[in-house]
Amino acid sequence: MTKTTKIILALLVAFATVIAIAFNTSNKSQESPKKMTPSYPSNIELAMYQHGDDWQKKYPTVVAAETQNFGLNFYKAMNFDPNALPSVTINAGETKTVIPKVLSISATEEKNRSPEIISIFITARVKNGGAMSHDEARLYILDLIEKFTAAGWKIAFSFNKPRLSGIHALNYYGADALDPNYKLSLAEWMQLDGSLNWKLYLNHTYMRVTVDRDQDHLDPNKPGAYIISLTIEPHEEVQRMYVDQKERDHWRQLWIPIARKLRSERNIKEATLKAQGIPIVSDYKDPELPPAPPGQQNPVIPKDLQ
Repeated sequence: MTKTTKIILALLVAFATVIAIAFNTSNKSQESPKKMTPSYPSNIELAMYQHGDDWQKKYPTVVAAETQNFGLNFYKAMNFDPNALPSVTINAGETKTVIPKVLSISATEEKNRSPEIISIFITARVKNGGAMSHDEARLYILDLIEKFTAAGWKIAFSFNKPRLSGIHALNYYGADALDPNYKLSLAEWMQLDGSLNWKLYLNHTYMRVTVDRDQDHLDPNKPGAYIISLTIEPHEEVQRMYVDQKERDHWRQLWIPIARKLRSERNIKEATLKAQGIPIVSDYKDPELPPAPPGQQNPVIPKDLQ
């Protein structure tokens, strides 16, 4: 199963309709037992490579499992009280990252490998949800991004993309790869097309923060509607996707020529930008390869790729 298929399946699970739990209060009698409101935690913790069944056992009133799928196990949590949405704490290495006002959580395991969570997808409200001014949404989201960077998350560039920051990244990438350290003005915010994206990295973990807004309500003088989604994956899983599926268990043996090809593409793009007077973030280094599993070892990185 391809990564694209996995993502589509996860999105279908995660974007299921979020509804409040309904209670039937009619036809009550003294003989009828009272229906108890499920107990939902105010915070839910989840870690990469955690076993999905352990997560379900920790939050039995929240987490539901779908384990009859071919090749994948899905775990999902949603249908929270809309007036008391929980926060989610993601454990990335030794760093804990908090996402407030979460609407849904989904986690994915691969059955044919060690049954551990290798992908997390979260949707969350912007402030209290509903209609709000675009500037209100902008300030809330930029503050959340700032909290992530304060926790240690840093910008991550694709291996073949030029290393740009600030206004130069905005001009080159548009909304596809925003600099988390650049404070978009309201005018810049409103000029961006489509979803807004920040790609971050910390402790061998990647996190993509995506902000979607109602495309029919983009008048800067009228309220808009926003939602945040976060896709979190370990570095190991991201690296595996650079090779064909049948070769993914030994991708490390194939990495050096792949890295050279990607770096060459980046170098060409950066040389063109330098010739135009655009500065390159030359002190940015691609993340080190993730630790190798037992029985394997990382390749020695040659100087031209360091």
